[in-house]
Amino acid sequence: MSTKKDIEAVRERAALYALGQLPDEEARAFEARLAAGDEDSRSELAAFRSVIDDLAYASRPETPPPELKARLLERIAAAEPAVIEQPGLRFVRSGQFEWQPGVAAGIEVKRLSEAEGRVTMLVRLAPGATYPAHRHADVEELYLLEGQVYLSGVLMRPGDYCRAEAGSVHDRIHTPTGCLFIATASQRNEYLP
Repeated sequence: MSTKKDIEAVRERAALYALGQLPDEEARAFEARLAAGDEDSRSELAAFRSVIDDLAYASRPETPPPELKARLLERIAAAEPAVIEQPGLRFVRSGQFEWQPGVAAGIEVKRLSEAEGRVTMLVRLAPGATYPAHRHADVEELYLLEGQVYLSGVLMRPGDYCRAEAGSVHDRIHTPTGCLFIATASQRNEYLP
């Protein structure tokens, strides 16, 4: 026959166990009681788990401030590896890489992949920046993500694509607004005066 003091002790252990706050040794002892079929421990634990399940719905939902959400997402992203290599696959979280100086003032790059003389990179040009003219040693592909850029006299807008064949020349490349693009190119391109 259980006394009131025994029931209070079981209730306290069940509450702490349900919250994950029972010290390891006591948690193992409580689990042993459950495994042995202790009905008082089972019913108290079931009651507390029911309350814990309902706690999430007890308060009014609140929308966190945008800056809090942004900080939380940054912390989550920072905990992930910047590069994940799997057989035949490479994943790059570019947000975890710092921008590096590019080939001229106002140009920054993030190198995503380099292999067999080719590079895939994000390129960011500040407003008014000019990328030097260059001859392509191999096929170059560029996809504009943000802003506007003039490539050999052609105005490109977000979503526009340019493919340059080996041996072709990109004359002056400049941006009045600033821009961001992804490019895949040869690392042997020749910069022209």
